[in-house]
Amino acid sequence: MRQWAWTVSNTLSLFRLVLGIPLAWAILQEATGWVIVLGLAAFISDVLDGALARQHQAVTELGKILDPVADKLVAGVAALLLVAQQKLPIYFAVLVIGRDLLLLLGGWLAWRWSGSVLPALPPGKWTAMAIAGTLVAAYLRWEDWLAVGIALSIVGMISSTGVYLRRWWEVLRRRRDNGASSRQVRAL
Repeated sequence: MRQWAWTVSNTLSLFRLVLGIPLAWAILQEATGWVIVLGLAAFISDVLDGALARQHQAVTELGKILDPVADKLVAGVAALLLVAQQKLPIYFAVLVIGRDLLLLLGGWLAWRWSGSVLPALPPGKWTAMAIAGTLVAAYLRWEDWLAVGIALSIVGMISSTGVYLRRWWEVLRRRRDNGASSRQVRAL
């Protein structure tokens, strides 16, 4: 399998990315039926893309980029729109978008250091689900669930970011160790 091949899983990730446009429109129009349908389609495509890639041994470097970028863009746009509609506290949107930017930067650095794209980890996926649930609760104005979702999302963001930081540190350490050993060989 070519590492940058186009697969069914990658198509689903791209679909989710494009789905962000009508979902944003539906949120702005407060078209609840469409928000639910489009949100479910995004959720199902997120679950299916990874499952299909693993099942068919079709995990690609492209998919490891498309999947999290689609998740982060859809969630970030939804969070910003919900803040604008005063349905979501701004601090939560700042935390979500700030964490996502940190993860994207860290993923890019890890790719530059190691030459391969690091896959998403289960704590990151669980956190993404908690954030998605929080955004649904905010849109529907389910205040009690919103408070629970924010709390779960924050715990998930802290713990999953710690897991990702540890992994980036390991990549950096291997890079430094490999650089030191290659310098030693050249010195001989």
